Amino acid sequence: MKTRILVVEDEAFIRLLVAETLTSQGFEVQVASSAVEARGVIADFEPAVAVLDIELGQGPTGLDLANALRQTKPDIAFVFLTNLPEPRFLGRGDSKIPEGSAYLRKSNLRDPEVLTKAIAAVIGKTDSQKFRDDVRSSHPLSRISKSQLEILRLVALGRSNQEIAAIRGTTLRAVEGLLKRTIASAGIEISDMAHGRVLAAREFMKAAGLPEQH
Repeated sequence: MKTRILVVEDEAFIRLLVAETLTSQGFEVQVASSAVEARGVIADFEPAVAVLDIELGQGPTGLDLANALRQTKPDIAFVFLTNLPEPRFLGRGDSKIPEGSAYLRKSNLRDPEVLTKAIAAVIGKTDSQKFRDDVRSSHPLSRISKSQLEILRLVALGRSNQEIAAIRGTTLRAVEGLLKRTIASAGIEISDMAHGRVLAAREFMKAAGLPEQH
């Protein structure tokens, strides 16, 4: 019997690429473009593995879906396939990867065997740590704290210091201090804070694999 795999990816090209790659390697594959659609597919398909993008547009994320599925289907295994170097970039409090999962950057799709080996590892519950790109992440922002990464995410989204203060429930002065320390911790050299905000936003987008806005 073929191993059943569910691919959940909101980008049509990536979804098709992954599905065709896995089908050609002998897996039985179904696809979904969102967490909501995935729940409907799973009811009839009963996959052994879910290959999940983390960012799925509007609605629940891949992490939300995985955590929900673990409650009802404890034996299902997960391979996260994402542009995010680590789940902290999602900007969520609950960003923990389920135990025994694999976490691969989408750049790994250049070598189809990486995904196949990751699937074998999570099914066999062996060596899944070898496929944890988030753990081995060495991007320039890997050394900063979760709160520092969050403030960079908000800056990259175009939020002003005043807006960030409101979001975080703190003072403008506290935000300014945190941002200054964050820029220093990230090793970003600046001439003034306005310049620093621009460079910080660019650094976040580059590390997160996001296109820079012009």
